[in-house]
Amino acid sequence: VIAGLVVIYTLMLTPQITPPSSLSSQTPPGHPEFVGVDSKYVCVLCNNVLQDAVQTQCGHRLCQPCVDTYLQDGQPRPCPYQEEFCEMLQADQILRDASARREIRQLPVYCSNKSRGCQKTLKWKELEKHLTECWFEPLPCPYKDWGCQEPVPRGSLTDHRQTCQYTPINCLFCEEQVPKLSLETHKNETCNKIPIPCPFGCGIDPVPRNEMYTHQESCPKQPVVCKFASVGCTFQGPAEELELHERQNTEEHIQQATLKMADVDLYRIDIRKEVQELSVHRQDARQKVNDIKKEIQDIKNMLDDVRRQDRKRKIDMVDLTERIIRVEKQLEEVSKPEVQQRMTSDLNIARENVRKLKDRLDRLIAAEESGGGATAVGTVEIPDPFADLQQQTRQLGLQEARLSELDIRFQILETLNYEGVLIWKITNYRRRKQDAVSGTAVSIYSSPFFTSRYGYKMCSRAYLNGDGMGKGTHFSIFFVVMQGEYDALLSWPFRQKVTFMILDQNGNRRHLSDSFRPDPDSSSFKRPLAEMNIASGCPLFVSHSILESSDNYIKDDCLFVKVMVDTTGLNPI
Repeated sequence: VIAGLVVIYTLMLTPQITPPSSLSSQTPPGHPEFVGVDSKYVCVLCNNVLQDAVQTQCGHRLCQPCVDTYLQDGQPRPCPYQEEFCEMLQADQILRDASARREIRQLPVYCSNKSRGCQKTLKWKELEKHLTECWFEPLPCPYKDWGCQEPVPRGSLTDHRQTCQYTPINCLFCEEQVPKLSLETHKNETCNKIPIPCPFGCGIDPVPRNEMYTHQESCPKQPVVCKFASVGCTFQGPAEELELHERQNTEEHIQQATLKMADVDLYRIDIRKEVQELSVHRQDARQKVNDIKKEIQDIKNMLDDVRRQDRKRKIDMVDLTERIIRVEKQLEEVSKPEVQQRMTSDLNIARENVRKLKDRLDRLIAAEESGGGATAVGTVEIPDPFADLQQQTRQLGLQEARLSELDIRFQILETLNYEGVLIWKITNYRRRKQDAVSGTAVSIYSSPFFTSRYGYKMCSRAYLNGDGMGKGTHFSIFFVVMQGEYDALLSWPFRQKVTFMILDQNGNRRHLSDSFRPDPDSSSFKRPLAEMNIASGCPLFVSHSILESSDNYIKDDCLFVKVMVDTTGLNPI
């Protein structure tokens, strides 16, 4: 008993919520004309009568569809009434206003057929039922399938049915149903059972149209054409009259045939002239084709010459590269400590010999002056080996500078790219990294590349021993915007996505990559005012332990770096 009382008490305390789909709480369909609407039933978002009214925490009413759109992003928004005590609206705090919905269903409205003559006013909830009975409601004609498209008021439907021009009627001859409007056309043109007279006037009794077709083929009055019709005779009549026509008009037929032949001869002459003109045009076309073939052959010869020159240029470049390599080896040989020590020793010996020769020369000159010329000493030219060595050193330095300049130019020419892609081969990796560790050359620059022929000019900067947070532990790489010739025509700041890659040299395509998008507020990506902007990139691109642990990325002391700039959205100049 106690358990039963507890259940009953619990049910009494549980609020009974009317389901949202209840017909009594739904706004009737349509948008009728209201007799008069209080402003409290108007939504401030759409300025129409509330559809499925809901209520905010601050007591204002809105349409359910308008609230769904207003709060579709899921974020709280201010109440659109914007009054003093309005609160922020949240979707889970919007309540269904059943009272307002009932009141709106009771609002007086005009019949939707007011303009057609119905003057009745009724409650909105009753409008839908009224329209199923209203005598002014337009309905389709019962003979719509026969062609009548006129809408008919419900009260006039019976009268319209009696007068409609599309009422189907049975043909008296073939018993086929046709609209009243098309009955005469049906009889005169298409009915196969209606009797009709012979169109040639042979005098037989009328027969059905479908039988008349057979009669016409054998009718003695069927008109035939003259056999001289091809030369211009226009006679057409019964066969019995054709023979008489041919006997009486023989001379006229001969004259027509003669004129026709003359016309044919003239036409043949015109055709012959056109053929001659076409022959001339064909010869001209052949000559033009031969000229074009000759031009194509000349272009092919020019291409062959260009290919031969290109091969010769590549061979010359290879020879020059080999010479540069030999000079570099000679320079490396000269830069060895033992060679420099030997040269220093030779230089000291040469200096000592020069000093001794000068002392001897001074003594000879002093002896000649004191002896009054008794001792004849010829003029002796003693070469200065120190000066000669200095001159050779200067020449060697100039040669080294020229070779370095040529090396840079060749590297730039070989790697120049106008599609936003840089493939950078870093040679002598271990020596260059040691230079970075010792501070001799902390960073190295790539050759420039471009987004297009007249686009942004860029290059890459690498720190083999790292930079910033990656110094001593990582390989750091940066992107540099350079000053170009066509910067005035480009849009700034630079906004294209940049991707760095270290390529896998074992064919596994396990490349190391990272990318970034430029910060438009950074000075690194604004229009350069000097030769190049401040570099920006990845100081922690890859650690030395990963980069140098295998031969995937460093092979034969070489490293390949790829830099890609996304050119999407760049408009060509």
